[in-house]
Amino acid sequence: MNSLMNKLSAALALTGCLIATPASADLQLRAGGTMVYDTVTNLTWITNAAEGGLRTQADAAAWAASLSFGGFDDWALPTVAPVNGSALQMDYSEDGSTDIGVNNAGLNTQLGHLYYASLGNAAFGLTNAGPFSGLVDPADAIGPVFWTDTSSPVETGWSLAFYMGMGMQDQLAGDTLAHAWAVRVGDVAAVPEPGSIALLLAGLAGVAGVSRRRRSN
Repeated sequence: MNSLMNKLSAALALTGCLIATPASADLQLRAGGTMVYDTVTNLTWITNAAEGGLRTQADAAAWAASLSFGGFDDWALPTVAPVNGSALQMDYSEDGSTDIGVNNAGLNTQLGHLYYASLGNAAFGLTNAGPFSGLVDPADAIGPVFWTDTSSPVETGWSLAFYMGMGMQDQLAGDTLAHAWAVRVGDVAAVPEPGSIALLLAGLAGVAGVSRRRRSN
């Protein structure tokens, strides 16, 4: 009886964990788990969101641009494009109708789409970090804060940033220390490593050799 109860408790606990952190079929691990590919956005993220550390916006952008990670050197900070398709709207809203506030879940904002659509979080509270690390700051409920590469059109020296603990997009002074997180366009699995290419060529050469010997016989 005790054994059965223990098994039921374990099953319930496991179910609770799955409900609390639902898996997203859109996010697929790459390169031994060091990168995550989003099949919807065609973006690859570094799994450890804290990889770049705390930096000013200019330093964060320079770090991402010069980064060589996993055999790729085309990394950058996440981008934000105007939700209305023409110009950034800097008024606060809670329905995603402007570029400041919460519920910015569209493809125009890479961090916003990741937070809301890919990870399935709601505004004002990160509950699912998915396969990523570094998305939770136990000492700050609204953080960590991540830089984008998008400058504010109304505040000189400011840029847009994403407050991961709240799912909020807002302006931040460029000399503030916030996190640098790198992303790139494309699937890293789509490009074979040099060793894999060499093995493929060797295999093709072997098949061709066998075919020639068969024809000669």
